[in-house]
Amino acid sequence: MTERDIKTMKLYTNIERIKNELAARGMLESEFIDPVALCDIDSMHYMGMSAIKDSIAALKLEPSSTVLDIGSGFGGTSRILSKSSKCRTTALELQRDIHEMAEYLTKKCRLGNLVTHVSGDIILLDPNELGGGISSFDGVVSFLVFLHISDKASLLEKCAKMLKPGGTLFVEDFYCRGNFSEDEAKSLAKDVYAVDLPTKDEYISQLKASGFHNIQFIDKSSEWTTYVQERLVKFVSNRNQFEDIHGEPTYLSLLYFYEAVAKLFSAQNLGGVRIIADMK
Repeated sequence: MTERDIKTMKLYTNIERIKNELAARGMLESEFIDPVALCDIDSMHYMGMSAIKDSIAALKLEPSSTVLDIGSGFGGTSRILSKSSKCRTTALELQRDIHEMAEYLTKKCRLGNLVTHVSGDIILLDPNELGGGISSFDGVVSFLVFLHISDKASLLEKCAKMLKPGGTLFVEDFYCRGNFSEDEAKSLAKDVYAVDLPTKDEYISQLKASGFHNIQFIDKSSEWTTYVQERLVKFVSNRNQFEDIHGEPTYLSLLYFYEAVAKLFSAQNLGGVRIIADMK
């Protein structure tokens, strides 16, 4: 995966929409922004705050905890993790422009003492570049990012190395439920930048091979299908308001992406999963 290649996914383009939205809400010039108030602006995963709260509970986060957020995007998840539990979070993001926007937002939220932003590729990055080297994190979280990385074996091995013994992995991801049609495979590769999605059995096998146990594979397919369908309907109904703030090109770009994802989930070959697993 390269930073350039992943830009075929239109959710990761037109990132100026973040500041446009802040300006429209009268927040851009504020000296302080509450990270909770940013949630429906800076979130790129499903179910918003609810999913993050579930991760906080699963990881049993407290002020002494350290967390690695892989593919942290605009930093929304990292900020809520640290805001809610006072834990220290390292937010790792591949895309430089999104990483820089995340740093800007964290500064606005005055959470620089708890959230550290790092730009890089989890597969290639030296663990020491993430703060404490191997076995240094109590938790690893990632929301809708693993699907972009085809080498799941290397990815999960890296996660295992970063976790302390007894640490917990919390991931929300896509998986293969059925046989993708040719059109579905093309859409996954281009529109979602997802290739080589594992089946449930393959995912669990790779987790075990990396040293994880107490594996929970929680199917979210039905819930996420409803979510992406409702997101599309709401987005279309709010077209005029959205275009007033962001312009038609940004609207059409996101519309294309939302339609593609809704179509993929509706075909029922694409699945969604929440994975919770402990490190031995």
